[in-house]
Amino acid sequence: MPQNESPGVAAILAQLRHELRVQGVRVADLAARMDVAEPTLWRWLRGRGLTLDNLDRLCLAIGIDVRDLLARSADSGADRFTLAQERILAADRSLALLFFLILNGAQRAECQSTLGIDTATLDEAIERLRRLGLVDSLPGGRLRPLTSRAVRWRPGGPLDQAFNRVVKHFFLGPSLLEGDARYVSDMLWLGPNGRDRVQALFERLRDDAYLIARQEREAAADIGDWSALFLLVRPLAMTSVTEDL
Repeated sequence: MPQNESPGVAAILAQLRHELRVQGVRVADLAARMDVAEPTLWRWLRGRGLTLDNLDRLCLAIGIDVRDLLARSADSGADRFTLAQERILAADRSLALLFFLILNGAQRAECQSTLGIDTATLDEAIERLRRLGLVDSLPGGRLRPLTSRAVRWRPGGPLDQAFNRVVKHFFLGPSLLEGDARYVSDMLWLGPNGRDRVQALFERLRDDAYLIARQEREAAADIGDWSALFLLVRPLAMTSVTEDL
């Protein structure tokens, strides 16, 4: 990267390269798709000679709106919890829920109403999250998460175990398909590599869902609910499916 490149430009380029990785797009294939020389495309991806017009062309070639790319690049916090953060959140469900509310754009009044706690309890919990390096309280009291919106926990770690033990029940309980539930189901023949590719699509879809949620908040939509999103691909036990046939 050029030494005088600003942090904002660096974040945009990093997000662009991330989009290519998520989609599994090879630079050589993208260069052919755009009808540009591969060395030229490599220079653009390093920030050299990349104009706004060429950035827009790149985005169109990989099926993303340049405005969405810019919005995603602004989300530049830590993308992994520390082990200490995971342990504390996993041990305190109320604190963990407060963090994820803030991560999704909720402010003090909404957090207090959702959790059913008083102001003193809320302030104490916010201070705990601040000491953990997970949120910041800006002038005027506005809350800001210090992690990336797409922050991940460790597979098999404290938060993963807590999700499987407690939270998953609320996502996949007996009322899974009741009410205003939207779902898509199918049966596919996939190997491990195919399931990895589908999971990469899930990650991209979740990014798009984040943008929709952000737009809903910015539009001050007065009709809405906290909604569960659970994307799953796994081997199907066909012996169980066929045993009563």
